Order: sequence, then C-alpha cells, then structure tokens
Amino acid sequence: MRFVDGDIAGHARELSRLLAGFEKMAAMAAAHMPAFRGYASFGAVLEFLSKASCTGCREGGMELPFCASRKCAPEKGIEFCFQCAEYPCNRNNYPPHLSAKWRTSNDRMKEIGVEAFYDEQLGTPRYQSQEE
Repeated sequence: MRFVDGDIAGHARELSRLLAGFEKMAAMAAAHMPAFRGYASFGAVLEFLSKASCTGCREGGMELPFCASRKCAPEKGIEFCFQCAEYPCNRNNYPPHLSAKWRTSNDRMKEIGVEAFYDEQLGTPRYQSQEE
C-alpha cells in the first residue's frame, strides 16, 4: 500500500490530479447524494495513499515491527526466508493472516523459484485474502 512506485500510489496520484477542485462540487452534491458527505475523508485517504514512502524491505524502506526477516535475512546472507536452513522459524511475529501469506509465498518460491514466483504474482491483487 505504501510502496513508492506501486500501482496504488500511482493511481492515487492520478485520481488526485483528475479530481483537483472537485471538493466544491462534492459539497454541493452532498445534499442530494449522501455518498459525497464523506468526500473530505475520502480526499484525506487519497492524499495519504498518493504520498507513499516505502521503498521496500530490501531497500531500507518501511520497517514493520512484527517482521524479523528484514534484518535476519541479510545477517544470514540470504534474500528470502525459504533459503535459510532454519526455515520455517518463529522469529517473525506476523498477524495470523500475514503469517499464512508469508509461509505460502516462501513455500511457493522454494518450489518454483523466485523469478517464476514473481511472474506468477504480477497482476495479482496484493491485499487479496488467502481465502479468495
């Protein structure tokens, strides 16, 4: 979501550009179209998304407090957890849904390789749940 060169940030910036000045129209429309009553909040979220700052874990980007991989992998001279002799381990303290995604992704990379996994993931919604 906060990836600086990601689709979400890019689309948020483009949508912000296209909607420049629309807040006046939204205020007038709110009386007849209730969805526009929350336009200011929508604008705040859009601005937040458009100002993404994460350059990615491998580039020193956002540090998530529950992710030990960012520091552990370089210390072990590997890029991905599945490459470690101790994989899977309990160093990460991911929430359950992220833990499942971490494990599934690492298992899949181990099975088909990092490049094939990357190709396989292109175009897949990043925040799609495991159940979908």
